[in-house]
This record gives sequence, structure tokens and C-alpha cells, in this order.
Amino acid sequence: MLIIDIEASGLDPDHSYPIEIGIYNTVKPETSISFLIKPHEHWDYWDECAEEIHGITHAELQDYGIAPEIACNRLNHYVCKMSPEKPYVISDAPDFDFMWLKCLFLSTDIRMQFKVTGIDSILEPTRQANLFAELERQEMPHRALADARIIGEILRGYIPLQ
Repeated sequence: MLIIDIEASGLDPDHSYPIEIGIYNTVKPETSISFLIKPHEHWDYWDECAEEIHGITHAELQDYGIAPEIACNRLNHYVCKMSPEKPYVISDAPDFDFMWLKCLFLSTDIRMQFKVTGIDSILEPTRQANLFAELERQEMPHRALADARIIGEILRGYIPLQ
């Protein structure tokens, strides 16, 4: 399973944008990926409260982030390589994560070649409730790969063969 998590410049869907993406591979954890994204020239919104939560500064994005085009190509390549029959990633917040991915891909001329699905697509409601209760008890670091790893490891306990 590929678990995705995304950190953003804020939570305002009309102005925020993705700043960090992590994908945790539950089958081959050593191949997991994570990167910062350099803001597109039209992305200028910055929420200092969000920065306080994830601890990523605007300067770090400028210094260490990759261009949106590189991020899109890297995501397409990774997901399609790791999940070739059915390219998709699993999210604990699919509406938000899809929104950030859509923002990223729309800033380029690159088509997203994978789907985002929620935990509800792989677990029945009772097990979902248990999983989300367990996630609530976790202290999430609010960094993309670290959060995706926590979600993935808990999810593996519910679906041990993946």
C-alpha cells in the first residue's frame, strides 16, 4: 500500500498550496519518498499558524524545494512504478490531499496518472472507526512522510497482507 500525506501553506482552499509530500510504502518502506515543493510563481499565500504546526519555513521551500513540474513527474513515476496494475495512493483525508494534488498538477501541464482513495475504500466502517480512534491517540509530527508512516503502520495492523 502507498500512503500519502501532504503538508500545505495553510488550510484556506482558495489560497493555500502543497509544500511537502510524503508517500510511505508499507511493503517496501525503504523506497518511500518525501520532498519539499518550491512555490509556483503564483503561490504567495503563507499562514504563519500552519508554519508553526509543520515547522517548515518559506525560506526552506525556496532553498530545498523542488519545482512543481519535478514534483509531478516524481509522483507519477513513483506511484506507477510501485503500483503498476492499479496506480493509487491511500489517504486518511482524501478530499484535502486530492485538493492539494490538484493544485500542484494544475500549476503545470502534467496530468496526474494515479488516483487518491480514502481509507473507506479498503476498510469497512467499524474497522475505519477503530483505525481513526487509534490515529487520534497518536502524536503526529505534521511532517508528510512521518505522518504517512504512522498511518501506514497502523493501517498494516488492519490489513496485514499489504
